[in-house]
Amino acid sequence: MTEISAKQVMELRKMTGAGMMECKKALGDTSGDVEAAVDLLRTKGLAKAAKKADRAANEGIISILRKDKNDGIMLMLNCETDFVSRNDDFKAMVDEIGQFLLNADLPEGVNGKLGDADALEAVKGLSFKGSTLGEELTSAIARIGENMMIGALVAERSSDATDWLQEYKHGARVGVLVCLTTGNAATQDNPKFQELAKDIAMQIAAATPQVPQSVDRSGIDPEVLKRERDVLVAQAKEEGKPQEIAEKMVEGRIQKFYGEVCLLEQPFIKDDKQRVKDIVEAVAKELGDTISVARFHRVQMGD
Repeated sequence: MTEISAKQVMELRKMTGAGMMECKKALGDTSGDVEAAVDLLRTKGLAKAAKKADRAANEGIISILRKDKNDGIMLMLNCETDFVSRNDDFKAMVDEIGQFLLNADLPEGVNGKLGDADALEAVKGLSFKGSTLGEELTSAIARIGENMMIGALVAERSSDATDWLQEYKHGARVGVLVCLTTGNAATQDNPKFQELAKDIAMQIAAATPQVPQSVDRSGIDPEVLKRERDVLVAQAKEEGKPQEIAEKMVEGRIQKFYGEVCLLEQPFIKDDKQRVKDIVEAVAKELGDTISVARFHRVQMGD
């Protein structure tokens, strides 16, 4: 039987991140061949990781990174427990993956919008550290012992100097990326504009009175609006109101609906007597420029 030295065990552990006893057994099973032991541990580790990949991953870290004022990404990397999310190794991995994605040629499905399942699967296929990002995550699952996954990813990349990207994180569980546009790029240097941008991002994070569905009315899905109107009409009829009164009631309730789901029509978080669009217009007038909210992205841990 081949004698296994402590040096070999430590070398294998450093290479794989596996436990001492697992490394020693793998070396014994491969007659001290370190490379074969690495392959054996990977095989076993990947098998373990496949089982762990079925478990719920509702904790993690939201990372927002920018290369420039109008170029950045928001990434949510999930794990199973808060304990792992506070682990230095996990934090370092999030930083490394975030920096990689910030500079990578990303699939179209995550540019300007939160990636769906197909887009996130394509991201996992990107070349990363000699393999793929997906394989690296699988190795991390085996090493750390918890399921991990890319829960959300969006990239905003503009070369237009009048575009501004504002990030905001509310604690560890909510992240926001909002894109604003000014008529003059110099306006963005003004502290009042920057305060406005941050306030809008905070508004989206706070979800008051609820998470906005769009910037304005034009962004509301017609099917969503129709469904809301149908429900309100049915409610009015149920209350036995005359047709004319019912129509007025429905219209009033639709306006209230817009005020809840359209960002610009929501009550401003710092002064609920004003709407968000009133604040935007006031700052734009004061600075002598045009300011508009182009789009926004919001992610929440556990959703």
